[in-house]
Amino acid sequence: MATRETTSELRQLMLVYCLQRQADGSYIALNRRYKPLGFSTTERVDYDAFPIRFKFKRALSAAQITALSCKGDPNPDCIYLYLDGCVPTTSPSDWKAYSARLERLAGYKVVH
Repeated sequence: MATRETTSELRQLMLVYCLQRQADGSYIALNRRYKPLGFSTTERVDYDAFPIRFKFKRALSAAQITALSCKGDPNPDCIYLYLDGCVPTTSPSDWKAYSARLERLAGYKVVH
């Protein structure tokens, strides 16, 4: 059986779309396809099979989560850094806003 090839923008695979919290309190950085960064498969990914989880050294506060969220949402279960309405590659202002969220995220310490 031949696999059908698909085309994507690199950002759909490599940029952080969201941080999804796991049952143990750890997070996984997911791409636009809700797969770990860099994964291009359409198949379900067993997160336990890969060393892709991390925990923040200090739990994020509601204010920190709100600042990371492109929606200003304090929900820690899934923190969206961008959405289809503010795709970073669409405009300089969307890129600047996304970059500011990434800069904030990059400053947090994690344990893994």
